[in-house]
Amino acid sequence: MNKTSIHQAIETNRQFILDHFFELLRLPTISASPDYREDLNRAAHWLVKYCQNIGFQAQTLTTSGAPVVFAEHCPYPNQPILLIYGHYDVQPVDPLAEWQTSPFEPTIRGDMVYARGASDDKGQFFSFLKALETIYSQTGSLPGNYKIVIEGEEEIGSAHFEELLSSQKELFQADSILIMDAGQFSRGIPALVYGLRGLAYFEITCTGAAFDLHSGQFGGGVPNPAISLIRIINQLKNSQGQITIPGFYQDVQEPEPWEREQMAQLPFQEENLKKELGIRAFQQELNYTPLESMTIRPTFDICGIWGGYTGPGSKTIIPARCSAKISFRLVPNQTPAKVTSLLLDYLKSIVPPDIDYRVDILPGIEPLITDPHQPIFTSFSQTIETYFGRPPILIRMGGSIGVANLFKRYLAPKSICMNGWGCPDDGIHAPNEHFSITDFFRGIHSTVDFLLEFQDAINRG
Repeated sequence: MNKTSIHQAIETNRQFILDHFFELLRLPTISASPDYREDLNRAAHWLVKYCQNIGFQAQTLTTSGAPVVFAEHCPYPNQPILLIYGHYDVQPVDPLAEWQTSPFEPTIRGDMVYARGASDDKGQFFSFLKALETIYSQTGSLPGNYKIVIEGEEEIGSAHFEELLSSQKELFQADSILIMDAGQFSRGIPALVYGLRGLAYFEITCTGAAFDLHSGQFGGGVPNPAISLIRIINQLKNSQGQITIPGFYQDVQEPEPWEREQMAQLPFQEENLKKELGIRAFQQELNYTPLESMTIRPTFDICGIWGGYTGPGSKTIIPARCSAKISFRLVPNQTPAKVTSLLLDYLKSIVPPDIDYRVDILPGIEPLITDPHQPIFTSFSQTIETYFGRPPILIRMGGSIGVANLFKRYLAPKSICMNGWGCPDDGIHAPNEHFSITDFFRGIHSTVDFLLEFQDAINRG
């Protein structure tokens, strides 16, 4: 197979590739609104046809929501299967007035294409499809066994994907999974993600009197649930950034020395980030850096708190109830179920006896970690270095990707790698979302070599 001709074809067909990409971007695939249901269907059928044209057997899989695109090319018996995941749905465009150009009319300014979904996630997975297409067009075949899954409800929590995955596990079975929904660490510093934090989420409500009371008549004598809630929350974390729930750290998997060493070498510019975020200082956990605290350590946060009077002027009341939404980010070996049990036990010991309280347990996510030394990582690292000028860093992300946990739970693959070419400053979920054209094509070139190298690595064994 002549790699040179494949890469030449990419450069020769740059405008054709961009035109095809823009065609996909013009489809307003907003999953959060039922008004776009037909556009989601159109996008799914567009992608099915596209996959069929590059040698895949492709179909839409029906769900109670948006269809899932499934494509398969597995002609080599007893050879491993690589599954590639992306999502074709996008975030709403609000506030529309802040867009400089129409969100669904791709516009090039400098090296950037501006459009909703350009970075999250159409540009990411479409670069992979274009790599497959170019190999197929130049050789008439593909070098391995592949499955493609592109869903239409990722932005609303993959609402119906789990149902599909659990009922058709054999259809999706794969040895390695590549999730094209991550990104670079920063512009010019590509990354391969091998770990994600999990999530345990709760709503706590404290109740005092049956109704709001006059603070002049009853203040000082009647329990104030807002004060009680603040005191409770204050006992969940100390001034050193450590969570105080007994047993919370018992299952925490400490980062490996090489992970901390690599993170220490990253160009993490604290002062620049503080200025960008508008904060005075970081509040990291004792003995850990801000970057470590935001990615590889468990955390506790208040996500919302409310109760009493919040309108203009004064209203002198003791609120009848006060509530807060709180979250814990979890690291490998921790589970939402275990953290829930520990929290509930701890609350029994610290909630004042004069206050009633209720804890609502909201959906959680298991943390995920995979072996970054599997062939999918080593092969992609080599090819990315060729086109980006440096090897990608191996990192764990501070957030969660729910679909990664679903794949782990139902398919148990040998490895799950998360990758992408977008950058933190691409404005995803915000007005004027954009994506680097240079990185888009670097991604296509890198993927071509990855597909060829990955199959060779597997054959070598």
